[in-house]
Amino acid sequence: MLIGELSKRTGLTKDTIRFYEKMDLITACDRQAGTRLYKEFSEETMQQLQIINQAKSLGFTLNEIKQFIQEWGTHSAIPECEQIRIVERKLEEISQKMDRLAEIKSYLTSKLKQLSRG
Repeated sequence: MLIGELSKRTGLTKDTIRFYEKMDLITACDRQAGTRLYKEFSEETMQQLQIINQAKSLGFTLNEIKQFIQEWGTHSAIPECEQIRIVERKLEEISQKMDRLAEIKSYLTSKLKQLSRG
């Protein structure tokens, strides 16, 4: 599929898709049509983009996602114990963010109560 269709199906902008391709998060094949060269994306690319979006929403950076895609494939170059450490580190980071968000929520709830009484 061409980038326009991929953009519609994933909800991502064409620029985002091009950026992900430049980062080697996804790949495309070149397709010649007359004098023009188009990028052809597979169904697998669409699935990869969905995984990338899910990982981003869970707090993973694009560099971490790139590492997952490149090194955590079926023939992972990272030993399992190191993979465990990476995931544990990310889980701890997420827990810390959740704690900070809970503190902010508590503060804002308290502030709202004060303002409502005023």
